[in-house]
Amino acid sequence: MRLIDVDAFLDRELRIRDETLSSVEVLKELDDASTDYAILSHRWGDEVSYEEVIQLTKMDNRDEIRRRSGYLKIMKSCEQAKSDGLNWLWADTCCIDKRSSSELSEAINSMFRWYENSKRCYAYLHDTSVFPTTRDCASFRGSNGWPEWFSRGWTLQELIAPKDIQFFNRDWKLIGDKGSLASKLQEITRVPVSVLKSGLSSQRLSVAQIVSWAADRRTTRIEDRAYSLMGLLDVNMPMLYGEGKKAFQRLQLEVIRMSNDQSIFAWDPEGKNRQTTSVLADDPSLFRDCHDIVKMVPMEFNEELPSLWKSDEEFLTMPEDQGSLAFTVTNAGIQIWLPLLPYWGCPSLFQAALACRREGSRVPMTIDLASSKSRHYRYFGATARPKPSPELGQLYLAYRAEPRHDFIFKVDDRTIPYYGFSRRDVLPKEVVSTEDTITLSRACPLAVILYANGKPNGYFAVAFGHCFGQDWVHVIADEQGSSPPSDAIGVYDRMWNAGAEYARRMGEARLGTHSGSQREPHRIKHSHLKESIFGVEVVCGKSEKSDHCKVTIDVVKCPGCCQQPLEWELTYRIGDGDTPGLMLPLTYWLINLGHHRLLVDGVAAKFVLSETLQGTQVCRNPSIRSVDPERSSWGTTVIFSSTPTDLCIAEGTSSKIFTYSSLNLDCIRMIQTSSLWYIESAVNLERVLMTRM
Repeated sequence: MRLIDVDAFLDRELRIRDETLSSVEVLKELDDASTDYAILSHRWGDEVSYEEVIQLTKMDNRDEIRRRSGYLKIMKSCEQAKSDGLNWLWADTCCIDKRSSSELSEAINSMFRWYENSKRCYAYLHDTSVFPTTRDCASFRGSNGWPEWFSRGWTLQELIAPKDIQFFNRDWKLIGDKGSLASKLQEITRVPVSVLKSGLSSQRLSVAQIVSWAADRRTTRIEDRAYSLMGLLDVNMPMLYGEGKKAFQRLQLEVIRMSNDQSIFAWDPEGKNRQTTSVLADDPSLFRDCHDIVKMVPMEFNEELPSLWKSDEEFLTMPEDQGSLAFTVTNAGIQIWLPLLPYWGCPSLFQAALACRREGSRVPMTIDLASSKSRHYRYFGATARPKPSPELGQLYLAYRAEPRHDFIFKVDDRTIPYYGFSRRDVLPKEVVSTEDTITLSRACPLAVILYANGKPNGYFAVAFGHCFGQDWVHVIADEQGSSPPSDAIGVYDRMWNAGAEYARRMGEARLGTHSGSQREPHRIKHSHLKESIFGVEVVCGKSEKSDHCKVTIDVVKCPGCCQQPLEWELTYRIGDGDTPGLMLPLTYWLINLGHHRLLVDGVAAKFVLSETLQGTQVCRNPSIRSVDPERSSWGTTVIFSSTPTDLCIAEGTSSKIFTYSSLNLDCIRMIQTSSLWYIESAVNLERVLMTRM
């Protein structure tokens, strides 16, 4: 390491003051293990660099450099070291040539050892005159009520590693030492007194507990959130400034390669995160509530598993050697054996037991995992009941989360009011929603829309989710043993449990798409409303023009003979996507015996008699393009006949006409009332299609 020669530095300062300038070597390479030296711990400010220290006497701005607070810190530290009988001093500002990336990397990897080997550490608290005994948020507004030194990432290891720390105030007056202030330091930093007095080896510390001490600390560079923990976790890795939060992921993977401590997976034990992600934490802040987590040895873990799940199944017993808890990093994920408990009704969701526990408890901690393809991800918010059948499984835990980005659902529910239904609620309140869009984000990966018509059992809900990079949609209408759709909050909570399963099903439905198809796959699903004459039909998929998922929702009359549950069925999006509702323009890829069909998302439509016109106007003249919006249940939609076998729709004042052709008029059941023929689609999106005699 490169150290400051205390006598040479102070002598040079005297010569500069006396204007008897001469070149003096103030920095020297020495071995930290065999040299007695002091070390400075401080909050960076207006500092001096390696170049400025070695070239000071030759620089024209040396007086400006000597007035900096950083230079004064070094000079005061040298004076204190000389008073303590120490001839050498290390300071991170000027003892590292930061122009060299290799030297910087070596210093960061060695820094914990350098602080640990020092004879005395000077902790300079620049923003206080006394050591505080109580939190003072007014005086230390930006540092959680304590001097700023306690809020910085790098000063955590600088607090723990040295055996002897002396605290100095802004005027370089001694205000305490680590030994006498250990209890107060524990209150401020949550680092146990035993660690402060005897070091990390004084007790069996878990990874989660160590990282928890850094949860509320900050660094200027985001990568330093990880790099400042390397010494505390006893790992080494190269510095890659610019990698951002990936640095903390790399740190955890290095810990896994060196340790079998499963507490590294126990972050966010209170479940505040509420998202599906990799088993590795994104940031040390997620370990905030892990300060009392301790490791368990295999024998202890095996003894306490039955008390966790009230089971004495022998196959849960793991070999009582440290290797039995081992896990390895592979390109498929983190390979590990874990005791698992499946959840009722959620075949993709499991509770997993970890070989760690809370202080004061002997019961192993658990986390929830959700499976997707061959990997398992960390899952939050499960409220379902676990099955009473634990199992031991070999898993591949995902250590990289799926790419996260906002996901937009285009929602078309314009025809919902036909039978008196309307939107009653959208949850959660913070979700970004409009009349025709739902936007999901990392912070809000689930939304639920509640529909109702004010009648008994006249409720249903549609859930929109994004999980494992897969969008999913689910209709909640008549599910046995579940919250009624009228309970929007209950439905929302239940969807948290089932989100991983619905994402899996939707993904499997997509995999079932015909590989030779040139058309975007769509899926259609029917659900019956409990004790009602109505059903809900939903079609979802992506158009050729957009990556957004379009979801079309409609209420239909349903005789109740449908079998529940009905799965998603594959259909195809036909046309340009501008046609209102599910009804799509005729195409010729489905031709049967030379006849044209009226297609509804690729399915030949059936028709029943309509009960009402709902204000829709019928015209012979194709030049008519609009009607009074108050007289039409769909705004300005006009339906008219252009040929004996074709039905045309013009929407608004647009000149675009959508033409539908029937198989033949004899195949459509039509009943004449007065001078109108009534036809209703089975999916009811264009509610009434009519032709005159």
